Amino acid sequence: MKKNQKKVNKKKQIDYSQAKEYEYHLPVFLEKVLEYLNIKEDGIYIDGTLGGGGHSSEILRRLGKNGKLLAFDKDVMAIEYCLTLFAEEIEKSDNSRISILNQSFSEACSIKSICGKVNGILLDLGVSSRQLDDSNRGFSYRFDSPLNLRFSSQGIDGEELLNTAKQEEIESLLRKYGEEPFARNISRLIVERRRVFPIKTTLDLRKIIEESVPPAQLIKSLSRVFQAIRIAVNDELSVLEEAMRNSTELLTNGGRIVVISYHSLEDRIVKNILREYASDKYNDDPLPKLIRKKQLKILTNKPIIPDEIEIKNNPRSRSAKLRIAEKL
Repeated sequence: MKKNQKKVNKKKQIDYSQAKEYEYHLPVFLEKVLEYLNIKEDGIYIDGTLGGGGHSSEILRRLGKNGKLLAFDKDVMAIEYCLTLFAEEIEKSDNSRISILNQSFSEACSIKSICGKVNGILLDLGVSSRQLDDSNRGFSYRFDSPLNLRFSSQGIDGEELLNTAKQEEIESLLRKYGEEPFARNISRLIVERRRVFPIKTTLDLRKIIEESVPPAQLIKSLSRVFQAIRIAVNDELSVLEEAMRNSTELLTNGGRIVVISYHSLEDRIVKNILREYASDKYNDDPLPKLIRKKQLKILTNKPIIPDEIEIKNNPRSRSAKLRIAEKL
């Protein structure tokens, strides 16, 4: 029986009829991620956005006893979930193949022992289904909950931001991080309403948006505004840029970085940094000199997008884009 189970764990194809196994979050592009990571049994891999451990579980199944997986997440609830999910592996204190770290992947370069030795890095950006479906976190406008929207317990939350920032600042972040065309109307009404009562819940914010945009645009505006506040509160784009730049220092020659983004702001950063590191860099002198040789080879000239089967099995994957590069 154990022998047969081992064969199942090592299979290369993912059976999406077993999606219920992914209790926390159904991983996006799972087959493609595993294919492009090109996992070596004794390799070192990083899951920079652990979430519910869906990608990490499959990476771990393909590692041998000398392989290593470092999994990062700022969300303490994700960490607690995965400490239970991987408890059996973690308890192998002498030879555990996985380390779970409650911190941002952008801090991975502080682990000097892995710099230049990592065979593959995965970044699955955005929020997980569990975060969106948690009625206490404030990530979704579908529930009436406190305006938190933080991945960790540090920094200001959405409530503090909306009740203290100037109207111009709120309008700017809605345009910059949400590309929201009704940013001025929404920011103006936020400031007017908070003079009477503090904006404390997702329902408070939803009512303001409902009064600020045409009914036909409501759902899109709700999504864009909540996205913008979440990005601002967690400083997501700066963290992403730092993580992307750090990744080249971590990878060994032939190592790969695999990134899944879910909106144009993320994808633009990923695309531009991969292109930057896939070309030689010169200084700005009148007679420019080479200051950095190209470090990456881009394996996806255009991003991979989900097919009909992926979208059918996981509707939240419909906006996903996958980009891959290899260290030279």
